[in-house]
Amino acid sequence: MKLLYALFTGLVFGVGIAISGMMDPAKVLNFFDVAGSWDPSLAFVMGGALVLTFFGYRLA
Repeated sequence: MKLLYALFTGLVFGVGIAISGMMDPAKVLNFFDVAGSWDPSLAFVMGGALVLTFFGYRLA
């Protein structure tokens, strides 16, 4: 059963990364390029993950 939970968690993570567009290396590199063409979308993705994790832990 633990293996199924791990598989489900990995699938949810992968789908979330794919939907948010963070599979594109250029988008991630633009997040780290603060002096150039900075792209804050990765920060929004991380913030959304933190909010969901907060509520998930509160429910658990």
